[in-house]
Amino acid sequence: MSSKSSNLEEFDATQAPTDRPSKRPRHLCSLGTGEVIHVLAYTARFDKINEFEFVVQGLARCLYTMESAVTDVRVCHPCCGEVVFIVTFVSKAALSRFCTGPQKTFEEQLEGLISTGDDGKKPSFQRSGTMMPAAHTLDSLLDFLKANVKGDDHTAHDVRTVSKEIERWFPRPSEYEQYISVDPSNPTKYTRNVVHTDENMDVILMCWPAGCKSSIHDHDASSCWVTVVEGEVHEVQYQLPRLDRKFLEAEQKDPANAIGTCGQLKIVNTACLDTGGVTGTYANNDIGIHRVENRSDKLSCSLHIYAPPLRKMKIFDEEGNVHVHLATKSNPVDLGDECGGNECDGVCVLRKGIFDVDAWNKNRVK
Repeated sequence: MSSKSSNLEEFDATQAPTDRPSKRPRHLCSLGTGEVIHVLAYTARFDKINEFEFVVQGLARCLYTMESAVTDVRVCHPCCGEVVFIVTFVSKAALSRFCTGPQKTFEEQLEGLISTGDDGKKPSFQRSGTMMPAAHTLDSLLDFLKANVKGDDHTAHDVRTVSKEIERWFPRPSEYEQYISVDPSNPTKYTRNVVHTDENMDVILMCWPAGCKSSIHDHDASSCWVTVVEGEVHEVQYQLPRLDRKFLEAEQKDPANAIGTCGQLKIVNTACLDTGGVTGTYANNDIGIHRVENRSDKLSCSLHIYAPPLRKMKIFDEEGNVHVHLATKSNPVDLGDECGGNECDGVCVLRKGIFDVDAWNKNRVK
């Protein structure tokens, strides 16, 4: 996690973009299963506890045997005269059918036995909502990446598992706004803002002004995960072209100055990544090469994970030219200057978990 306070000035208000998207269509629970939890609590009248207990005992048995449109049923019995039903439905439509069907029927049987509601048959508490997913914060995502993304090249990575975990991140502006910046000398340039760097990976927040795009580039031996954070970006993927012998020889002898020609670039896929749809993609040299573009009229931001850190890449153009670009540890991941690039070190404060889950799971909490 970067902590270079000397670079804090690079994130002042004068560099904060004003053309950001006005709203984010993605909601936290859209990352989950779509299941809906329905909670009902009933309390018996003091003089009707025995009758109440008899009815809710039969009701609990009915709920426990439900199979259609439900995924889970729980019944809590705090004491005689009180009951709480927690039913999980596959969808809001299934819950609606339950409320107008079975719930209406059994509440008629509770009429006169419970102490709440004008007609004596309403729950003391009722609440429904979409099941909250186990979504990542930026901190927990970084913890996962540091523990699971290791190795000398992309073949060491469990790409599918890492991709699934990245999809579970719900970006909140309060987490990533500190990394959003523009180049005050050229606000059309994209910027590269370091969120985390170590020997296994660079995690970079890329800020793409309207109309900006990277050069066409490869990823050497690295994995490259991309997830959109704000706005939308397009990934244009190309088949890795053939390289001439002059370039291959120069790359071996003097990679910093290797220049040559390549075959015709062929587009194999174009994907739009946006916060309301498909949010992520993955690339390595076995898959192909790519460029990232912002085709919108607003600033877009995307998080990039390069593992291991990307210190060397080939830059291609449509005219058939190719050259090697070397990055340094202090200036990682320059994707070429199609519209320029600027690297800034971010400042992030790591917030620890709300409680010690590991201690709990190891039975160390008293």
